[in-house]
Amino acid sequence: MTTIQLQQTVLQEVVSLMDNEKAMQKLQRFLSKLKQKEEANAKAEEMTAAEKEEILNDIREGLRELKLAREGKIKLQSAREFLHELRG
Repeated sequence: MTTIQLQQTVLQEVVSLMDNEKAMQKLQRFLSKLKQKEEANAKAEEMTAAEKEEILNDIREGLRELKLAREGKIKLQSAREFLHELRG
């Protein structure tokens, strides 16, 4: 089914309910909730280019440090040291 066909079908269904006030009220509430969910989903999925770049840079830095540690060029913190650092 194409988008246009789907739109036509939905509109035909709505028109068929036009004389039923209770059905129209239910439809209006449903559509409002659906719109809110869609807006919330869209906001949750949005991530700015800067945020993506920051995450990628953090991953690159972690991999670089891991490589240096494997080569014996740096010593990584132990989990205990890391937790102690977080606490204080």
